[in-house]
Amino acid sequence: MHTPSGRNLLGLSLSLNTALLWGILPIALKEVIVTMDAATIVWYRFLTAALVIGFYLALRGRLPRLMSRGRAPAMLLGVAGVGLCGNYLLFSLSLNYLNAESTETVIQLTTLFLLLGGVLLFREPFDGLQKLGALLIVLGLVLFFNDRFDALVSLDSSTGIGVLLVVGAALTWTVYALLQKYLLRHFTSVQILFSVYLLATLILSPLARPSMLLALSPLQTWLLLFCCLNTLLAYGSFAEALAHWHASKVGAVLALAPLFTIAVLKTMVFFNPEYANTDRLNYLSVFAALILVVGSVMVALVPLLRDRNPGQSLSGS
Repeated sequence: MHTPSGRNLLGLSLSLNTALLWGILPIALKEVIVTMDAATIVWYRFLTAALVIGFYLALRGRLPRLMSRGRAPAMLLGVAGVGLCGNYLLFSLSLNYLNAESTETVIQLTTLFLLLGGVLLFREPFDGLQKLGALLIVLGLVLFFNDRFDALVSLDSSTGIGVLLVVGAALTWTVYALLQKYLLRHFTSVQILFSVYLLATLILSPLARPSMLLALSPLQTWLLLFCCLNTLLAYGSFAEALAHWHASKVGAVLALAPLFTIAVLKTMVFFNPEYANTDRLNYLSVFAALILVVGSVMVALVPLLRDRNPGQSLSGS
């Protein structure tokens, strides 16, 4: 089992950097998707990441030999690639229907789906505190759309379609994350990322239109570059944070991403009241986002509490 270095401040800083990068990402994507379609955006992101990570692994002589591990790991690596590809594509597509605050809030369902997947597939414990956290996630999500509830449950509305796409993105990411648990027995995390990025690039190549790059404004071009680098920087910070801090603590900090999204957009509107790509959230929606984050933090921290109290139930019974 990996033991963190104990450099808590560095682990916290790296985790906050990842949460900030993931929080800003949908804001940048929302600006680019006005001109460039989702498949092409995601293709550029995967291609950039695959080239950079592939170059890094090649220099170290660590490029993965997929079939040397047997057929099953190679096939599951392919499924993981399809899952991550689906996550990126569906999340980007949702921004055609939702603004950044809504997408980043709904994608927090990954915390709940990953918990349920671990319980069903790996027989992980499901303690009372986690059940409360899961309930808060659902409650926070419903309250977040308090002024748009009719649109939320209607597939005839842009809100309903967008939320459905984000739920699909959360499910496909969960497939990738659960498969990664198994694949880490055969490959390093960097080798897995390179393989799935390369596969996803190939999958999206028939759909991508690289020439659309020429149609972007200078600002959109810089934002697309940020989105491409975000893939590398966010996952790099995430992986490095895990080297210095407990995974449960890292996961708890990453749950703050929606708050960063909301805070950045509120700041943008303060300086530019005419900015259109925001939901203008009411106080109840902001409070709901806080509830959802608290639920996600509770779910993430329970494994750490369980390790500190082995044999003791966290359900309070």
